[in-house]
Amino acid sequence: MRFDEIVIRTDRLDFPALAAGEGPLVVCWHGFPDHPLSFGPLAERLVAAGRRVVAPFLRGHHPATLGRLRFADGLTLAADAAAVNAALSDEPLDVIGHDVGAGVAGRLAAAWPERVRRVITMAVPPPATLGTIFDDPAQQQRFFYVFLFQVPGVGEALLNEALIRYLWRTWSPGLEAPEHVLALYADPAVRAGALRLYRANFDRSLHDPVLADRAKVSEKPAPVPMLVLAGEQDGCITPDNYAGAAAGLAPGSRVEVVAGAGHFLHLDRPDEVAALALDWLR
Repeated sequence: MRFDEIVIRTDRLDFPALAAGEGPLVVCWHGFPDHPLSFGPLAERLVAAGRRVVAPFLRGHHPATLGRLRFADGLTLAADAAAVNAALSDEPLDVIGHDVGAGVAGRLAAAWPERVRRVITMAVPPPATLGTIFDDPAQQQRFFYVFLFQVPGVGEALLNEALIRYLWRTWSPGLEAPEHVLALYADPAVRAGALRLYRANFDRSLHDPVLADRAKVSEKPAPVPMLVLAGEQDGCITPDNYAGAAAGLAPGSRVEVVAGAGHFLHLDRPDEVAALALDWLR
């Protein structure tokens, strides 16, 4: 898939992004450890169906935004997404988020529902149901890296190419980390930013106080119906974690488990994911 490189100028930050196609916009937010290029197979199918795909780099994941992570909580990233949508269109936009990007899309829909039309999240349950995800010892084991990332020095030593390769192979069995991902995370500044994203899960000093009012609603069910996709073979967040997802979703939402897919389900099963996405976006 051939992408053009663009810059989305917002009142918060200028966001580098990859873009392709013509037609109604779909904004795609990537996760960890990942890169917007990984949306390529899905974007190819969306573009063929007459959509324009814009995939921004998360704050701190591009040379132009390195060091711009004073605050690194999920709501900060959702506020970025709201600003991107506002800069791209006066109308609500369709949004797809994977992994960390799923949290971005879910919190965007909850805190800025006027900025979204249709929402799809992949590989992470809705934010409103994540409060209990650490209760399961088996899930705690799968999240070993989350806890190790909290320890200064340990996180910096652990987050390397070997770990990234391991996570990709474990999360989507048989899938190797692409070179564009390895090249992105070869930059120590990018790795430092990624660690801040994870440390913000527990460190309140990394939460933007300006967004405190939005935080009152960002972890509640969004008023916008969402399509939530999970991979049947996801080695990071297993499908059983979606059993209570309906409690965190608006009426009209759907949860779909994609057969034969792992965590990177848009790479494992791009045809199936594209078909589900296009049906939902219609």
